[in-house]
Formats: sequence, C-alpha cells, structure tokens
Amino acid sequence: MRVQIGVSSLHADANPHYGTGKGATIYRFVSDQFSTFYTKVINTNARDVVHVIDGLLHHETDLAIEEHYTDTAGYTDQVFGLTHLLGFRFAPRLRDLADSKLYAIGKPSDFPKLEKLLSSQINKKIIQEILRLIIKPFSIFSKPTLG
Repeated sequence: MRVQIGVSSLHADANPHYGTGKGATIYRFVSDQFSTFYTKVINTNARDVVHVIDGLLHHETDLAIEEHYTDTAGYTDQVFGLTHLLGFRFAPRLRDLADSKLYAIGKPSDFPKLEKLLSSQINKKIIQEILRLIIKPFSIFSKPTLG
C-alpha cells in the first residue's frame, strides 16, 4: 500500500507510477486467517522482493508460516531458492510467465506438459558451489558432537 508523505522522511520518495508527490510503501504480510503478521515501511521505489525474507523470519507471532505468496515484484530466482532452503513453499504469481526463462532440474522433456515453457536444464554444479560457499562460513561456529 502506498501512502503520501508531506514531510521529509527517510523512506519518502517520488514515483511517477503513483502520481505526483512523495510517498512510501507499507509492505504487509497477511496470513490465511486474514490477519497482518508483519509490516514494514519501505521506500516506494524499492522492490518488494528484498523484504520477503525479513517478514518470513522476523515476524513476532506464533504463526507457523509454511507458504508465502507474492506478486511479480516479490519474486527473484534467488528468493525462490532461499525460501526453499529455509523451509518455506514460495508461490509467486508471475506476470508474463511466457516471457520468462524457466529451468528444470531434469531435462525439459521430462516434463511434457511444461516442456514448451522450460528453457533449459539447471546446472546442479553451480548450486552445489553456492551451497558450499553458504554453509562453509557457518561450519566454523558449530560445535563438534561426541560420538
């Protein structure tokens, strides 16, 4: 939700898409029970996607978030992968899906109903290297377990 701000503010900025004047965006996370469980004021020109993980990890409720929906502005490949690694199902509603490059873990021909939408096969070696880089720094903090 965008709100106009008439005073100088850290998050206030002009965005011609929303008309004249400065404003900010209030990014709300709403549960399937129609209650807001996390809210964040962001710059009106920021993409929503950089705030998705914040709401999933830092809400202070008793809700057990299992699945998260966003529109296209709340999606990137990186957030899709990160939400999976964190144990969330991520279900973005993607605009212009036919214009996007989609990849499969296996060969595109392994998915006959989706084959026309799939561009290529995912390079698993790149994913393994990224995981190695992510996990290695955390391993220095783990304590060895006694057998």
